[in-house]
Amino acid sequence: MRLHRLRLQAFLAFPGEEEVDFDALGEAGLFLLQGPTGAGKTSLLDAVCFALYGAVPGVREGGTSLRSDHATPDVLTEVELEATLRGQRIRVLRAPEQERPKVRGEGMTREAHRVTVWAVDPDGGERVLATRHGEAEHELGALLGMTRDQFCQVVLLPQGGFARFLRADSTEREALLRELFDVGRFAEVEEWLKRRRRDAESAYGEALRVVRDVVARVAQEAGEEPPEDWESDLGVVGSWLEEQLVVAEASATTAAEGCKLATEAREQATAALAAGTELARRQAAHQAAVEALDAWESRREARDAAAEELRLARAAVPAAPLISALAERDAASSEADAAAEAARREAPATGQTSELRLFDDGGGVAGSLRRTAGRMRTRAGEVQALLDREEALASAKREVEQLAADAAKASRACEEHTAAVHELDERRRRLAADAEAAREAAAVVPGLRESLAAAQLRARRGQDRDRLVREVETAESDATAAREAHLTAREALVDVQRRRLDGMAATLAAQLVEGGPCPVCGAVEHPSPAHLPAAGDPDLDLASLPDEAAERRAAEAVDAAERRREATDKALAELRAQLAAAREVASDAPIEKLAAAHAAAAQALAQAEARAVNADALAAEMAKLDTELEARTTARRDAEVAKAQAEAQARTRAATLADEERALTEARGPHASVAELVAHLVAGADRADAAADAVEVAERCSAERNRAHGAAKRAAREAGFDSVEAAQAALLPAEDAAALEQRIAAWDAGLVERRTAAAAPELVEASKKDAPDLPALTRVEKEAVAHASDAERLAAATERRHRHLGELRGRLESALAAARPARETLSLVREVADLANGTSASNRLRMRLSAYVLAARLEEVAAAATTRLQQMSGGRFSLEHADDAAKGNRRGGLDLRVVDAWTGRTRPPSSLSGGETFIASLALALGLADVVSADAGGARLETLFVDEGFGSLDDEGTLDEVLDVLDALRDGGRVVGIVSHVVELRQ
Repeated sequence: MRLHRLRLQAFLAFPGEEEVDFDALGEAGLFLLQGPTGAGKTSLLDAVCFALYGAVPGVREGGTSLRSDHATPDVLTEVELEATLRGQRIRVLRAPEQERPKVRGEGMTREAHRVTVWAVDPDGGERVLATRHGEAEHELGALLGMTRDQFCQVVLLPQGGFARFLRADSTEREALLRELFDVGRFAEVEEWLKRRRRDAESAYGEALRVVRDVVARVAQEAGEEPPEDWESDLGVVGSWLEEQLVVAEASATTAAEGCKLATEAREQATAALAAGTELARRQAAHQAAVEALDAWESRREARDAAAEELRLARAAVPAAPLISALAERDAASSEADAAAEAARREAPATGQTSELRLFDDGGGVAGSLRRTAGRMRTRAGEVQALLDREEALASAKREVEQLAADAAKASRACEEHTAAVHELDERRRRLAADAEAAREAAAVVPGLRESLAAAQLRARRGQDRDRLVREVETAESDATAAREAHLTAREALVDVQRRRLDGMAATLAAQLVEGGPCPVCGAVEHPSPAHLPAAGDPDLDLASLPDEAAERRAAEAVDAAERRREATDKALAELRAQLAAAREVASDAPIEKLAAAHAAAAQALAQAEARAVNADALAAEMAKLDTELEARTTARRDAEVAKAQAEAQARTRAATLADEERALTEARGPHASVAELVAHLVAGADRADAAADAVEVAERCSAERNRAHGAAKRAAREAGFDSVEAAQAALLPAEDAAALEQRIAAWDAGLVERRTAAAAPELVEASKKDAPDLPALTRVEKEAVAHASDAERLAAATERRHRHLGELRGRLESALAAARPARETLSLVREVADLANGTSASNRLRMRLSAYVLAARLEEVAAAATTRLQQMSGGRFSLEHADDAAKGNRRGGLDLRVVDAWTGRTRPPSSLSGGETFIASLALALGLADVVSADAGGARLETLFVDEGFGSLDDEGTLDEVLDVLDALRDGGRVVGIVSHVVELRQ
């Protein structure tokens, strides 16, 4: 990497525009950025870092703004850098997020972060490589080959940071090395081993859980606790189970014999209890039969009373028809009397007193009623002549009522037309408002269509964004795998080259002859020849050493891996660019929100279009309403005229009918009309005739009742009864008589049955014996049953325990067979995982695997730093990697020691003076830059910056020695920039 030109504007310490020509500065290979503290020396380095990575170095990243506080509002903050990266000249223009004056109006607006990257061709032409932050990050990252943290460490060389790195302990030093070197694969191995250990622990725990379950079941069945600490020796539980099986078998045999004896005793007690129970049952049955016979005999009087009741009922049967006829005649006479009384009350007055008897010996009631009917019919004929006059008056009154109805109808029509006119006016006002809204909707439809298109685009790009997020994650995984594969292939190539060179050196060393010249350097002395490989060593066996073909294959594998890495990086960059483009449109809004906005825009457009379409229809409807309004107004005027005419005619006709109506009112009396008077007279005559008929019927029914009573009385005396009522009381319905006959027969049969039961021979014989002691027999039988049940349960339990223990033996053997290999696997995995994690006792340095790899890198850094430190210290100091053992909670393996050639002893870095610390830190920084640049793909760093620290050097040549080392860095065209305020450096 070589810097050519830097231009910055309103950036940090520089309020205006400044430009640095690194090509002019670097003509001599070494230049100085000098100025007092706060002059902006470090701001130039920050600008370089910001142009390439979009951020300043980590220790200064916490600032809230990169914009100069002294810049005027119209000057925008931006940085432009030209540099050559891996042979490609590029130009970067980048501006941070900042506020600027609005183009239109007053106030400020916020402008987003922007960046543009151009590729500069040899002829001066430019091609745009990136216009978005993600694209620029991809393009520049591929050309730089290192992260921002690595760039800030190996290009800007911050001395303060390396002084801390020099004095740090293993843990702090490990954190920085992890930022500079990718040990992700080894960290993944550590995590994989941790997961493998957890899986092994889980598998062994599951297997041990099965064993514990079986052991717990055995302990539960046997009633014995398992041996203590049996989990440390799984074979102990097998022997313990065999002992429990022997004990269970003996217990089962003993319990079976006891169960047999208890069963026999229970059967004998049960038989004795059954015999006693049967004897007691028969004795109780005999006693019950005797008591039942006595109780049955006590009901004889009721049986005799029923027999007498049945005899009287049978005697009254011949008189039953006449008694029934008497009841019918009595009921008919009573009904006729009631009807005659009711008809007489309904009949018109006959001129007799209200105490007139119904059955008058002279027959005067019926005759009087007939005469009253004749007089009323005569009066009805006289009144009939007034009907025509009444009908004429009614017709005239109906005409007057019709005129009043016409007037009322016209009044209602007038009211209806008035309401309709008001309603039409209101509808016309609403239609006018709707028409205005439709015209306004038509005016906003184009804008809503544009909003809908924009919302639709955002929703579609939101879907693309969500899809691209997933694709970017997949592409990042592919790119990471490709980079790791490329790194692995490069390491394999380096290993093949090293082994081949070692083999070649060993082969040449084998050909050396004491005193003979070396075919390489020509020396006749050979102080340190390469050693021949040890026999049987697979890593140094000459037959296994790689040849040129192997090296070529390894190089081809590196090229293939690099092509794969470049392809995956390119695919990832394209996806990130597509994702950034999608996000520019859809931002980070959720897809649901974008879809909702699209739906809302579509709905608003549909509503506006619907309102706009209705404009013509609304105009037509308004014209129709105007016509209807005019018709309604005319109809209202016509109704008002008709109402006035009808009311006038009704008043005139009503005045002429008043005299005729008075005359008819006097003629009809209290009746509403002449017709009603005629109907009243005719109905009264009809009621008088009906009452006369009812009186005559009642007289006939009374005579028939008297005759039936005499016949029934004679039949009752002939049947042996004193009166008709006594014979009637003796009668029974047929079903009641049959029921009495059955009751008598049932009592007689029950008497025979009970006498037979009381005389049964087996019951009589049982009654002569002594009563058994059932409680004693029951108690004996219960005790025998309980004892037999306990014996059976004991036998079943012991047999089941023996059977279950036998089954558990097989399960325990299976569980132990599964647990033993799981335990062995866990032991092995745990040992390897602890070793890789640095917690194993055999890991003396307590180093993790990734830290072990970093230690190798640190060893390379120390070797590279020593080359320059010896030159700057006049050969006195050198750095070496120390793998001191861990102490307390501190891990080891990443320590550094300073070797002092003057004393021949090693010293801790903390013992160095200020100037010594500076030169050691500078040497360490330069060594680290060499190793990191090589690790980043061998990219050559043609521009370096050394920031501060020179003020701690003495005036006795150390400064010159340091500058000699820096001057040596210019070899090959490298440019070194020193950032310092030390005055001596200006010379």
